[in-house]
Amino acid sequence: MLIPPIHARHETARNKFFTTIAEDLTAPDGNPYTYHFIDTTWDAVLVVPVLADGRLVLEKIYRHPYRAWVHEFPAGGIDHGEDPCAAAVRELEEETGYRAAHTRLLTAFEPVPGLCRMRLHVVLAEGLVQTGTRTHEAMELIEVIEVSRDEAWALAKQPPVSGFLLNGLGLLGQ
Repeated sequence: MLIPPIHARHETARNKFFTTIAEDLTAPDGNPYTYHFIDTTWDAVLVVPVLADGRLVLEKIYRHPYRAWVHEFPAGGIDHGEDPCAAAVRELEEETGYRAAHTRLLTAFEPVPGLCRMRLHVVLAEGLVQTGTRTHEAMELIEVIEVSRDEAWALAKQPPVSGFLLNGLGLLGQ
């Protein structure tokens, strides 16, 4: 299969999380085409934290693009060279104050490959201990909640629907 040649590449915006890119290509029909996408600074981890009694640790987090509070599993960036399970332990404690004794990589995938260059690693976190240590950035508005799986499924179906929550629950099974 033909890979369209890139004639020019333009960074249209950049911050510490991602760069927006516009690349001028030649489409298969020979016409010029500009492809826009997001190139992330790092890959990401989605943490599925399970308490000893089977309840799940979720975040009720403000998501500005929706101007709404969304229920999600903790997630964040994987530092360059960092193991996804180590990133899961770090992100979980930073965002929720829980530390995991055991982690296991469940899967990894590209969540939106036509729009964003990023690999998402889903990690199961168990043996949770509350440390009380939480560090947030200015716009990480997070309330930590503990819910049953049934409650999590009900929350996952409320708009705006959280793909992070649905994906993690789907990996755990019904």
